[in-house]
Amino acid sequence: MEATGSYSEAVAVFLHEQGYRVSIVNPLRIKGYAQSNLRRNKTDRLDARLIASFCQTQEPDEWLPPSAEVRHLQSLVRRIETLEGMLQAEQNRLANAACEVQPSVERIIELLKAEISELERQIKQHIESHPHLKEQSALLQTIPGIGRRTAQFLLSEVEFARYHSARALAAQAGVVPRQRQSGTSLKQTNLSKLGNGRLRKALYFPAIVATQHNEIIKEVAVRLRKKGKAPMQVVCAAMRKLLHIAFGVLKHGRPFDSSLAFSA
Repeated sequence: MEATGSYSEAVAVFLHEQGYRVSIVNPLRIKGYAQSNLRRNKTDRLDARLIASFCQTQEPDEWLPPSAEVRHLQSLVRRIETLEGMLQAEQNRLANAACEVQPSVERIIELLKAEISELERQIKQHIESHPHLKEQSALLQTIPGIGRRTAQFLLSEVEFARYHSARALAAQAGVVPRQRQSGTSLKQTNLSKLGNGRLRKALYFPAIVATQHNEIIKEVAVRLRKKGKAPMQVVCAAMRKLLHIAFGVLKHGRPFDSSLAFSA
Protein backbone atom coordinates (compact mmCIF):
# COMPACT_ATOMS: atom_id res chain seq x y z
CA MET A 1 0.00 0.00 0.00
CA GLU A 2 1.00 3.63 -0.40
CA ALA A 3 2.10 5.50 2.70
CA THR A 4 -0.79 7.74 3.76
CA GLY A 5 0.07 8.49 7.38
CA SER A 6 -2.20 7.21 10.12
CA TYR A 7 -4.63 5.68 7.61
CA SER A 8 -2.13 3.31 6.04
CA GLU A 9 -0.46 2.52 9.38
CA ALA A 10 -3.70 1.35 11.02
CA VAL A 11 -4.53 -0.95 8.10
CA ALA A 12 -0.93 -2.20 7.91
CA VAL A 13 -0.83 -3.10 11.60
CA PHE A 14 -4.13 -4.99 11.30
CA LEU A 15 -2.99 -6.94 8.22
CA HIS A 16 0.37 -7.75 9.80
CA GLU A 17 -1.37 -9.08 12.91
CA GLN A 18 -3.46 -11.34 10.64
CA GLY A 19 -0.27 -12.85 9.22
CA TYR A 20 -0.03 -11.00 5.90
CA ARG A 21 3.23 -9.74 4.41
CA VAL A 22 2.85 -5.97 4.19
CA SER A 23 4.83 -3.31 2.32
CA ILE A 24 4.29 0.43 2.75
CA VAL A 25 5.69 2.36 -0.19
CA ASN A 26 6.36 6.04 -0.74
CA PRO A 27 3.68 7.30 -3.19
CA LEU A 28 6.43 8.89 -5.29
CA ARG A 29 7.72 5.40 -6.14
CA ILE A 30 4.29 4.36 -7.37
CA LYS A 31 3.93 7.59 -9.33
CA GLY A 32 7.34 7.09 -10.94
CA TYR A 33 6.44 3.49 -11.80
CA ALA A 34 3.22 4.67 -13.44
CA GLN A 35 5.08 7.29 -15.46
CA SER A 36 7.65 4.73 -16.59
CA ASN A 37 4.75 2.65 -17.95
CA LEU A 38 3.25 5.70 -19.69
CA ARG A 39 0.01 5.52 -17.71
CA ARG A 40 -2.36 8.25 -18.88
CA ASN A 41 -5.51 7.54 -16.88
CA LYS A 42 -6.02 7.48 -13.12
CA THR A 43 -8.94 5.69 -11.45
CA ASP A 44 -9.23 3.62 -8.25
CA ARG A 45 -9.41 0.42 -10.29
CA LEU A 46 -6.37 1.30 -12.37
CA ASP A 47 -4.43 2.45 -9.30
CA ALA A 48 -5.10 -0.87 -7.54
CA ARG A 49 -3.90 -2.77 -10.61
CA LEU A 50 -0.84 -0.54 -10.85
CA ILE A 51 0.13 -1.15 -7.20
CA ALA A 52 -0.32 -4.91 -7.69
CA SER A 53 1.94 -4.77 -10.75
CA PHE A 54 4.49 -2.72 -8.81
CA CYS A 55 4.59 -5.34 -6.04
CA GLN A 56 5.04 -8.17 -8.54
CA THR A 57 7.86 -6.56 -10.46
CA GLN A 58 9.66 -4.47 -7.81
CA GLU A 59 9.25 -6.71 -4.74
CA PRO A 60 9.26 -3.89 -2.14
CA ASP A 61 10.72 -4.54 1.31
CA GLU A 62 8.51 -6.01 3.99
CA TRP A 63 7.17 -3.52 6.53
CA LEU A 64 7.37 -4.39 10.22
CA PRO A 65 5.24 -2.49 12.74
CA PRO A 66 6.83 -0.70 15.69
CA SER A 67 6.72 -2.54 18.99
CA ALA A 68 3.61 -2.09 21.12
CA GLU A 69 5.36 0.24 23.59
CA VAL A 70 6.67 2.43 20.75
CA ARG A 71 3.23 2.61 19.13
CA HIS A 72 1.80 3.66 22.50
CA LEU A 73 4.44 6.36 22.88
CA GLN A 74 3.92 7.51 19.30
CA SER A 75 0.18 7.93 19.85
CA LEU A 76 0.75 10.10 22.91
CA VAL A 77 3.47 12.21 21.30
CA ARG A 78 1.48 12.78 18.11
CA ARG A 79 -1.58 13.73 20.16
CA ILE A 80 0.44 16.41 21.95
CA GLU A 81 1.64 17.64 18.56
CA THR A 82 -1.99 18.03 17.45
CA LEU A 83 -3.09 19.77 20.65
CA GLU A 84 -0.16 22.18 20.51
CA GLY A 85 -1.22 23.19 17.02
CA MET A 86 -4.74 23.82 18.32
CA LEU A 87 -3.32 25.77 21.28
CA GLN A 88 -1.26 27.99 19.00
CA ALA A 89 -4.33 28.67 16.85
CA GLU A 90 -6.41 29.65 19.89
CA GLN A 91 -3.65 31.88 21.25
CA ASN A 92 -3.52 33.63 17.87
CA ARG A 93 -7.30 34.10 17.96
CA LEU A 94 -7.14 35.55 21.46
CA ALA A 95 -4.89 38.37 20.28
CA ASN A 96 -7.62 39.61 17.93
CA ALA A 97 -10.77 38.28 19.59
CA ALA A 98 -13.69 40.58 20.40
CA CYS A 99 -14.25 41.25 24.09
CA GLU A 100 -17.42 39.15 24.01
CA VAL A 101 -15.63 35.95 22.98
CA GLN A 102 -12.31 36.37 24.82
CA PRO A 103 -13.52 34.42 27.90
CA SER A 104 -14.50 31.49 25.65
CA VAL A 105 -11.12 31.46 23.92
CA GLU A 106 -9.34 31.68 27.27
CA ARG A 107 -11.28 28.68 28.60
CA ILE A 108 -10.31 26.62 25.56
CA ILE A 109 -6.67 27.65 25.99
CA GLU A 110 -6.67 26.54 29.63
CA LEU A 111 -8.36 23.27 28.70
CA LEU A 112 -5.76 22.56 26.01
CA LYS A 113 -2.90 23.38 28.37
CA ALA A 114 -4.33 21.04 31.00
CA GLU A 115 -4.74 18.22 28.47
CA ILE A 116 -1.18 18.68 27.18
CA SER A 117 0.13 18.52 30.76
CA GLU A 118 -1.80 15.30 31.36
CA LEU A 119 -0.40 13.74 28.19
CA GLU A 120 3.11 14.77 29.20
CA ARG A 121 2.55 13.02 32.53
CA GLN A 122 1.42 9.88 30.71
CA ILE A 123 4.45 9.96 28.41
CA LYS A 124 6.82 10.29 31.38
CA GLN A 125 5.08 7.42 33.16
CA HIS A 126 5.16 5.25 30.02
CA ILE A 127 8.90 5.80 29.49
CA GLU A 128 9.63 5.18 33.17
CA SER A 129 7.75 1.87 33.02
CA HIS A 130 9.84 0.53 30.09
CA PRO A 131 13.54 0.24 31.07
CA HIS A 132 14.91 0.26 27.51
CA LEU A 133 12.95 3.43 26.63
CA LYS A 134 14.06 5.03 29.88
CA GLU A 135 17.71 4.18 29.18
CA GLN A 136 17.56 5.41 25.58
CA SER A 137 15.85 8.65 26.63
CA ALA A 138 18.56 9.32 29.20
CA LEU A 139 21.33 8.61 26.68
CA LEU A 140 19.82 10.89 24.03
CA GLN A 141 19.53 13.75 26.50
CA THR A 142 23.31 13.66 27.08
CA ILE A 143 23.68 15.06 23.55
CA PRO A 144 23.83 18.89 23.54
CA GLY A 145 20.88 19.99 21.42
CA ILE A 146 18.56 17.14 22.39
CA GLY A 147 16.27 17.77 25.34
CA ARG A 148 13.51 15.74 26.93
CA ARG A 149 10.86 16.53 24.32
CA THR A 150 13.13 15.83 21.37
CA ALA A 151 14.28 12.55 22.94
CA GLN A 152 10.67 11.50 23.41
CA PHE A 153 9.88 12.38 19.83
CA LEU A 154 12.85 10.48 18.41
CA LEU A 155 11.97 7.38 20.39
CA SER A 156 8.35 7.58 19.25
CA GLU A 157 9.22 7.88 15.55
CA VAL A 158 12.40 5.79 15.24
CA GLU A 159 13.34 2.32 16.43
CA PHE A 160 17.07 2.86 16.12
CA ALA A 161 17.95 -0.84 16.43
CA ARG A 162 16.25 -1.56 13.10
CA TYR A 163 18.76 0.55 11.14
CA HIS A 164 22.09 -0.90 10.11
CA SER A 165 23.77 2.49 9.78
CA ALA A 166 23.35 6.16 10.58
CA ARG A 167 23.26 6.90 6.86
CA ALA A 168 20.23 4.66 6.43
CA LEU A 169 18.52 6.46 9.30
CA ALA A 170 19.36 9.89 7.83
CA ALA A 171 17.96 8.76 4.47
CA GLN A 172 14.73 7.68 6.15
CA ALA A 173 14.47 11.12 7.76
CA GLY A 174 15.12 12.82 4.42
CA VAL A 175 18.09 14.84 5.70
CA VAL A 176 20.63 13.56 3.18
CA PRO A 177 21.82 15.81 0.34
CA ARG A 178 20.38 15.36 -3.15
CA GLN A 179 22.49 16.37 -6.13
CA ARG A 180 21.29 17.46 -9.55
CA GLN A 181 23.94 17.88 -12.21
CA SER A 182 23.76 18.10 -15.97
CA GLY A 183 26.69 19.34 -18.02
CA THR A 184 27.99 22.70 -16.82
CA SER A 185 24.69 24.58 -16.72
CA LEU A 186 23.02 22.71 -13.87
CA LYS A 187 24.66 21.87 -10.57
CA GLN A 188 22.45 21.88 -7.47
CA THR A 189 22.63 20.29 -4.04
CA ASN A 190 19.66 20.45 -1.71
CA LEU A 191 17.88 18.43 0.96
CA SER A 192 16.33 15.15 -0.15
CA LYS A 193 13.10 15.51 1.90
CA LEU A 194 12.16 11.96 0.87
CA GLY A 195 11.33 10.53 4.25
CA ASN A 196 9.75 11.26 7.60
CA GLY A 197 8.73 14.91 7.56
CA ARG A 198 7.92 14.81 11.26
CA LEU A 199 11.54 13.97 12.02
CA ARG A 200 12.84 16.88 9.96
CA LYS A 201 10.45 19.27 11.68
CA ALA A 202 11.39 17.97 15.13
CA LEU A 203 15.14 18.24 14.46
CA TYR A 204 15.11 21.80 13.09
CA PHE A 205 15.35 23.80 16.32
CA PRO A 206 17.53 21.24 18.16
CA ALA A 207 19.97 21.48 15.24
CA ILE A 208 20.13 25.26 15.61
CA VAL A 209 20.85 24.88 19.33
CA ALA A 210 23.45 22.21 18.57
CA THR A 211 25.38 24.55 16.24
CA GLN A 212 25.98 26.75 19.29
CA HIS A 213 26.41 24.27 22.13
CA ASN A 214 27.48 20.93 20.64
CA GLU A 215 31.23 21.03 19.98
CA ILE A 216 31.15 18.48 17.16
CA ILE A 217 28.26 20.15 15.32
CA LYS A 218 29.62 23.62 16.02
CA GLU A 219 32.83 22.62 14.24
CA VAL A 220 30.83 21.34 11.26
CA ALA A 221 28.82 24.57 11.12
CA VAL A 222 31.93 26.77 11.23
CA ARG A 223 33.57 24.79 8.45
CA LEU A 224 30.51 25.02 6.21
CA ARG A 225 30.09 28.75 6.81
CA LYS A 226 33.71 29.31 5.80
CA LYS A 227 32.92 27.49 2.55
CA GLY A 228 30.14 29.99 1.91
CA LYS A 229 27.23 27.64 2.53
CA ALA A 230 23.81 29.22 3.04
CA PRO A 231 22.37 29.27 6.59
CA MET A 232 19.74 26.67 5.72
CA GLN A 233 22.39 24.34 4.31
CA VAL A 234 24.28 24.63 7.60
CA VAL A 235 21.15 23.82 9.61
CA CYS A 236 20.39 20.82 7.39
CA ALA A 237 23.92 19.50 7.85
CA ALA A 238 23.52 19.99 11.60
CA MET A 239 20.25 18.02 11.55
CA ARG A 240 21.97 15.17 9.73
CA LYS A 241 24.97 15.19 12.11
CA LEU A 242 22.70 15.31 15.16
CA LEU A 243 20.87 12.22 13.91
CA HIS A 244 24.21 10.47 13.27
CA ILE A 245 25.33 11.25 16.83
CA ALA A 246 22.03 10.01 18.28
CA PHE A 247 22.45 6.75 16.35
CA GLY A 248 26.02 6.37 17.62
CA VAL A 249 25.12 7.05 21.24
CA LEU A 250 22.37 4.43 21.23
CA LYS A 251 24.37 1.93 19.20
CA HIS A 252 27.26 2.04 21.67
CA GLY A 253 25.01 2.44 24.70
CA ARG A 254 27.02 5.18 26.34
CA PRO A 255 26.59 8.92 26.94
CA PHE A 256 27.70 11.51 24.43
CA ASP A 257 31.37 12.42 24.54
CA SER A 258 32.63 15.10 22.18
CA SER A 259 36.12 13.63 22.27
CA LEU A 260 34.88 10.41 20.70
CA ALA A 261 33.92 9.91 17.07
CA PHE A 262 31.07 7.43 17.03
CA SER A 263 31.38 5.06 14.13
CA ALA A 264 28.02 4.38 12.46
